[in-house]
Amino acid sequence: MSETAAAPSKKKIFISFDYPTDRILKNELVGQSQADDAGFKIANWSMKPNVINGKWLKEAKFHISRCDALVVLVGENTHTAPGVAKEIEIALSMDKTIIQLLAHPQNTPIQKAGTPQPWDADGLKVFLEK
Repeated sequence: MSETAAAPSKKKIFISFDYPTDRILKNELVGQSQADDAGFKIANWSMKPNVINGKWLKEAKFHISRCDALVVLVGENTHTAPGVAKEIEIALSMDKTIIQLLAHPQNTPIQKAGTPQPWDADGLKVFLEK
């Protein structure tokens, strides 16, 4: 009987981003997740917050609770996006890992979302090695 090494499980991430302006960034991260050696998979529950109400909050809590981490894609206007702020608040209340990936160095990081990481090959490395 031969033993085979189990493939390491991929971390499941919830993507938080400014829906009106940063869907392209989200699509890029989804594309990166599809590489065989990505080490993470996307729980793709994009939630366009037309109105942040009880139903939206319940759905956001449900989806974030089922992920290993919240990844904030920091685009030009992310720091002012109310949905992103609420998703970060939810993740903090659940003691989830939060990773900020800066799409461009000039973008404004979100203070409550931890240390911003450059969006490059090493941007998710810290999280993936945990």
